[in-house]
Amino acid sequence: MAQIRLLALPLLLVACGGDDGGNSVIVPEGMHTGMVVKEVKVPTNSTQAREFGLDLGASKSSKLDGTVDNQLGMVLGTLAGQGFDVQGGIDQAVASGDIILLVDFQTKDFAASSAAGISVKLGANPQPPACADANDMTCGKHLAGGATFTVAANSPNNAALAGKIVGNTFTGGPGKITLQISLGGTEPITLDLYSARAKASGISATGITNLVFAGALTKADLDSKVIPAIHGQLGPLITRDCTGTAPPEPCGCAANSTGKTILDLFDTNPKDCTVSVAEIQTNTLIQSLLSPDVCAQTDGSTKDATCDAPNALSLGIAGSAINAMFPLPAE
Repeated sequence: MAQIRLLALPLLLVACGGDDGGNSVIVPEGMHTGMVVKEVKVPTNSTQAREFGLDLGASKSSKLDGTVDNQLGMVLGTLAGQGFDVQGGIDQAVASGDIILLVDFQTKDFAASSAAGISVKLGANPQPPACADANDMTCGKHLAGGATFTVAANSPNNAALAGKIVGNTFTGGPGKITLQISLGGTEPITLDLYSARAKASGISATGITNLVFAGALTKADLDSKVIPAIHGQLGPLITRDCTGTAPPEPCGCAANSTGKTILDLFDTNPKDCTVSVAEIQTNTLIQSLLSPDVCAQTDGSTKDATCDAPNALSLGIAGSAINAMFPLPAE
C-alpha cells in the first residue's frame, strides 16, 4: 500500500526526461509531496499566450531554439477576445470537481536540487466534497488545503517530468504530459502533449505559485477533441446574436456582434446561418492558425526529434496548487 503523504504544490500533468534537451537522464530523488491543482489558466490574450508558453524546440527539431511556443494558446487568446468564455468554463470545472488534477512533486530540497520531478494523476472522490450541496454555486471546498482524494481508475501512469531546481525555480522535460482542460463547459478534455516541458517558480513546502506546462498536441487530438469543443461554444453565441432570418443583417445578426463575426468567418458550405465542425476544420484561417508549428516525439520518447516538417501544435497553460493527500510512492 503506497504511503499517503501530505504537503503542497502545483498543477496538472506528467512526463519524463531531463532539462537539457533530453541528452542526459535525470532520476528524481527525495520525498514525494502531494497536492491538488486549485487553478488552471489558459491564455485569454496574446500576452498570456507568451507567458504560458515554453521553448519546445524548432519546427524541424525538438532541440531548444530560444523561442517561446504556444500556437494553440494564441488561438485561444484570440477566441477569448471574440467573446468565447474559455477561462470561465475551466474555472467552473476545477471548482466543481469535474477536473481534479493530483500532483506528485519529488525533491530533496525545494530551493535547489539536481534531481527533481513532477507527475500528475487524475483524481476522484474529494473529501470534503467539492460542493457543500446542490445549491452551492461557488464550490471549491476541496481546494482549501488538506483534502484527501483517490486516484481515478482512468488516470494516466506517465513517468515523472524530471529536471532541476536552481534558485527556487524548477525546469524539467522533455517527456509526455497528460492534462485536462475544458472549453465552453465543465466537460473535461483529456489531451496528451509530447516533447513537453515544465517550469515552476515560487516553490515552497506549501505550494507553487507559478507553474507552466507546455507541449505538442497531435493533429488527431486537435481534430477529435479541441475543435469539437470550440464548436460547442459557437452555437449559443450565434443563437444569442442572430435570429436566423435575413433582414436587416444576414441571418438576422445584430450589427458588429460576435454571432455575426462567427458566421461571417465559418458559415461557408452551405451558408445556412449555422456552423458545423467540418466548416471549422476546413476553414482557411483556422487551418493556418492551427497548423503544426513544432517538431515532437509523438511516441512519448524523451530523445530529440527530427522532422522534415512540423508535426504537432504547441500548447502552454499555467496554474497553481495546494497541499492534498492521496496515495504516493515511497522515496
